Amino acid sequence: MNELLEKHGIDDGLHIYLQRNSKVWLARFKIDGKWISRTTKQREKAKAITAAIRVKAECDIKLAHGIAIQTKAFKDVAQLAIERMQEQPKATKGYASLADYEQILRRYHIPFFERTHITSIDYDRLAAFDRWRIEKLGRSPARSTLKTHNAAFQRVFDEAIIRKWMTPSQVPSLSAVSGVTSERRDYFTMEEVAKIRKSFPDWIAESRKSQTHEIRELLFFYFNVAVHTGLRPGTEMDNLRWSDVQVREDHVVIVVRKGKTTLHTGSRHVVGNRIVLDMILDMHSRSHDGKDTERGVPDDWNPLVFRLPDGTTTNQLGRNFVVLLKRLKLEQGPGGMRTLYSLRHTYITHLLLDRVPVSVIAKQCGTSTTMIELHYSHITPLMYARELAGSEGAELTKLIRKYADI
Repeated sequence: MNELLEKHGIDDGLHIYLQRNSKVWLARFKIDGKWISRTTKQREKAKAITAAIRVKAECDIKLAHGIAIQTKAFKDVAQLAIERMQEQPKATKGYASLADYEQILRRYHIPFFERTHITSIDYDRLAAFDRWRIEKLGRSPARSTLKTHNAAFQRVFDEAIIRKWMTPSQVPSLSAVSGVTSERRDYFTMEEVAKIRKSFPDWIAESRKSQTHEIRELLFFYFNVAVHTGLRPGTEMDNLRWSDVQVREDHVVIVVRKGKTTLHTGSRHVVGNRIVLDMILDMHSRSHDGKDTERGVPDDWNPLVFRLPDGTTTNQLGRNFVVLLKRLKLEQGPGGMRTLYSLRHTYITHLLLDRVPVSVIAKQCGTSTTMIELHYSHITPLMYARELAGSEGAELTKLIRKYADI
């Protein structure tokens, strides 16, 4: 056993210590009744104390949100999964396939993933594995081959879940078309959102035709509402009417009555922040809706919200948005080509980063928690820093919950 040189207590259940064979302080603390050791990566005691407190806080956050604290290298988990398969009786259903699973894991998955942490296998890593496997096979694998490979892969994830080295929500979803179910939901960073917003005035002013000017101006409002509400461009936003908009003192409530999911789930209430409120008021002031009434929209007239000055609609918003993105060199993101729908993904992603509960986001965006966890699992590692700094989404959470049962 390595000799202990020095030990320093920080708090109940938390201390740092130094061993003879290392110049770096280690942190040891108790989480959920179990002692855990982590490196502080620090040689100075003062810095090691700060690092130990931070590491323990990260583990506390993971525990509170059901995220595995301890993880293992893929190779180690795969070996345990193989041993479990080898122990199964011959009478077990599917026993004949177990030998194939073992061979596949040893030939493909273990050599590629090897020391990769089981919880670090994300879209990018799976995509790289797909390319590597095609090179190794010399061809694209058949659908039946992929199904067998995925079944073997799933055995490893199941083993990690059993041993509490990962949670079900951390398991990447696999497909028989490729190793990845679909492309990552691409989004814009807040810096990119600001860059796009700031580019609109000059871009609109440069319009040579009045119709182009009107389309770009409408796109400005469309962009801001989409990126600050999570509404679905097209199916939901294009069908909004002024009677669906309820203005409040510092926010706006939008009733979605027609869209992708309303046929099965009914209408829902979407909360928009001050920016959305300003956009709605600005759009209304520029239109002729209710100009002769005190309260705005006449009772006997209920036009669409997003339309051109002459009352007609346009199908050119998506194309013009791509033109703007190319102008700003933002059309290509880590997940592929960006479109208007990327604004919805941007909204969901940043709410996740702000630690807004997934259940609240699901209600706001008219989707399920399962779908969010499936398509946005790559965001999970980024969530800790925001939570340590404090949630910025508390007020939005309160508002969405307020309207959730209406």
